[in-house]
Amino acid sequence: MAQKNRDSKDTGSILLPNSYCSDYFNNPKRHSEDASFKANNFVKLLLRFLESNILPINSFIDVGCGSGDIVKIIADSLRESGFNSMTFKAYDVSPHVIDVKNDDIEYIKGDFCESDEFADIVTLFDVIEHVPDTIKFIKNISQRCKVIGFHIPLDNSINVSIRNKFHQKLQNPGHVVFMDSVFAINLLALSGLRVVDYENSFCFTAPSGHNTIFSKIIFPLRYLLAKISPWLLSKTLGGVSLFILAITPKGLQEI
Repeated sequence: MAQKNRDSKDTGSILLPNSYCSDYFNNPKRHSEDASFKANNFVKLLLRFLESNILPINSFIDVGCGSGDIVKIIADSLRESGFNSMTFKAYDVSPHVIDVKNDDIEYIKGDFCESDEFADIVTLFDVIEHVPDTIKFIKNISQRCKVIGFHIPLDNSINVSIRNKFHQKLQNPGHVVFMDSVFAINLLALSGLRVVDYENSFCFTAPSGHNTIFSKIIFPLRYLLAKISPWLLSKTLGGVSLFILAITPKGLQEI
């Protein structure tokens, strides 16, 4: 899905996606209908971390921000919760981000891995599954922050395997890494991060999660399995992602 700019440093980043001219990048509002679902559920996890006072968080950067809706909702929610001094920025390599405007949020077209930025927390929502050499990418991100928040789709399910959907996902939406929950947590540990908290994200309940005939048919089964065992749901019928908060080596130095 991605290739590096030949003139850029070897940062393990996603500067020039192969599908840059495809609908995936020409439609910056793609899946923006799920922005509230993702942002509100992530804020619950983040507030739990902030209330523990493990690390002070005063600056926030969303990398691969897409439409910019998620970071806007997160910013509004955190300010309503009393974090009024927190600063917010968002990065994307797609040119559309130049035209995204929201009060008190700076949107930047560029490769965060090649910037001089440093933030207390960086978020990667539905990003790392698109990146070859994923460990190098995560390590480069971790050099520029204390905490990383992830939203990771758990594609490695029986549902996807039986229907051979991995091949389709390689093309659209361009996933190159297919994970389950254990693999995702292990991947972050192998990247030098210390996972401190996570929550299942029941994406089948999000607006885009039940808009096909098949997803509507299996919705009741997914809902029931989610109540019994989120792990079993993620491994069988799918429709689950994972929110993760992890502390970087730089963050661990301050604890």
